[in-house]
Amino acid sequence: MVILIMLGLISASPATGTATFDFLLIAPTAREAVVGSFHPAAGSGAFAFYYNPAQLLASTAPEAQFSYINYPAGVNAGSAAYRQLVAQGRGFGAGFYYLNSGTMKRTNEQGEELGTFGVSFASLKIAGAQTVADRIDIGLSLNGLYGSIDTFFTVGVAGDAGAVYRLPDYHLSIGAGVRNLGLQIKPFGDYRDPLPFDIALGAAWQPVPALSLGVGVHKSSTDRFRFGCGVEGWAGSNIILRAGYDSRGSDWNDGTLGGLLAGFAAGLGIRYDRYQVDYSFLPMGVLGFSHRLSLGFSL
Repeated sequence: MVILIMLGLISASPATGTATFDFLLIAPTAREAVVGSFHPAAGSGAFAFYYNPAQLLASTAPEAQFSYINYPAGVNAGSAAYRQLVAQGRGFGAGFYYLNSGTMKRTNEQGEELGTFGVSFASLKIAGAQTVADRIDIGLSLNGLYGSIDTFFTVGVAGDAGAVYRLPDYHLSIGAGVRNLGLQIKPFGDYRDPLPFDIALGAAWQPVPALSLGVGVHKSSTDRFRFGCGVEGWAGSNIILRAGYDSRGSDWNDGTLGGLLAGFAAGLGIRYDRYQVDYSFLPMGVLGFSHRLSLGFSL
C-alpha cells in the first residue's frame, strides 16, 4: 500500500514516461495545494519562490515558513523556508523539502519477510530575484537533490527560472516559470533518469482587496498538459477561505465519493498579528485523503 501511495503521489501519464525526483512536482505548502493555479503568478509566504523564484520579491518583510504533509500509510513530507530582501528590488531565499515513506517490509520472491527498508527524497534550494524593469521581476534558483531507496542512493542538481509581470492598475499579476532543469549526477543504478522538467504559466486577479482569483496551466516532461483554477477570500479580518481545482485529480477517480471529488481542494488560513496558519484538504481517490499544514510568520 505504501508503494502504491508513493507512486501515486508522483504519478504521471503512462504515455509520457518517467523521471527521477518526481516529488518535486508535489506542492509542499498548504495554500498553493488548494489554489494551485496561483503558483507562478501570486505565491504567498516564504516558500513562494519554490513555485517561481521571482516571487521572492512578493513581500518586503523577512519571512519564514514551515509546512507538513500527511498522507495515508505513514507517508509524510515537510518543508522549511526563509526569504528576505537584501537591497531595494533584490531578494534572497533558501528552503528545504523532504518526502519519506516511513518503514516498509522487505520480502523475497516467496513472500518471506526479510526486515524493513525505507524510501526518502530531499531537496535544498537557494534562490535570488531582482527587479529588472518597471513591474517586472525575475528570479533564479539552484536545487541540490538527494534520494535513497533501501541501501541505494542518488544525487542530482537542478535549476529554476521565473518571471512575474505586475499590472497594479488592473490588480493583475502574470507569472511564468521553468522548473527542475538539471541532471541526475549519481544514479541509483547504471542509467541516469531525466528530471521532471516543468513549464508553467498563470495569472492572478484581485478584483477587490478581499478576493483573489487565479487560473494556470503547466506541462511537465512526465505528464500531459494540466490546468487549474482557484479562489480565496477573506471572511472577516483574520480568516481566509480557499477552494480550487486541479485537472490532475482525474487520474485518481476510482468511482468512489473520494474519487469523484479528486482534483477539488478546500482550505483556510488564519492570520493573527505576524503569524499565519494555513490548512488544506485534498481528496485523492484510491490514494485516500491528503492534509497539509503550514505555519508562516514575518520577522
